[in-house]
Amino acid sequence: GFLGAGKTTLIRHMLQNTQGRRIALIINEFGDLGVDGDILKGCGDETCREEDVVELSNGCICCTVADDFIPTMEKLLARKDKPDHIVIETSGLALPQPLVRAFNWPGISTQVTVDGVVTVVDGKAVTEGRFAHSVEAVDEQRKLDENLDHETPLSELFEDQVACADMIIVNKTDLLDAAQANVLVASLHRSARDGVQVIKTSMGKLPVDILLGQGIGAEADLASRHELHHHDHD
Repeated sequence: GFLGAGKTTLIRHMLQNTQGRRIALIINEFGDLGVDGDILKGCGDETCREEDVVELSNGCICCTVADDFIPTMEKLLARKDKPDHIVIETSGLALPQPLVRAFNWPGISTQVTVDGVVTVVDGKAVTEGRFAHSVEAVDEQRKLDENLDHETPLSELFEDQVACADMIIVNKTDLLDAAQANVLVASLHRSARDGVQVIKTSMGKLPVDILLGQGIGAEADLASRHELHHHDHD
């Protein structure tokens, strides 16, 4: 999901309702969260620890898989107190398929699986044809990322994120009337793969059991997540 869609709010709500799960976070968003510890404030749960939050700020995660993402995953998986779940908040500029593909990497594939790919959609912005809450902020984010190796337009990034998703969360539905929300949900169902859940929410409030435990194994199902707008990554 793009900057401003509500990814961080969704994660904060999840951390406040972990139900005893130990969750590690890999955060790759700039201009939104910025400081890794901020997401833990007000969590109120002993499972929320600063060492469980890793911020990757060297650019779009799909463009720095080998240099940043793989070593980070290896460190998390080498810990004695392994997390129960690892939640990855990608930059809105990330193409999801290269990241999912990375979970077939030797040493990672035997220890962890992609439970599910979740795409967060700004319901109001998409209904208004903008895709992102602030197109200007996303463009600025693009300029600041020296490692970004693709110039994919927002509309194409949106299509790829929807095409790869196992679950699509339509956030900010409180800003839409019922008819607008239903039209958007129907449109997303048409664009998504068969069987993908499209869930309406506001303020990122969803039960943690919906987000975690999908059991999809997305890395073993890359063929159905064909990249509509393919870009080569090292």
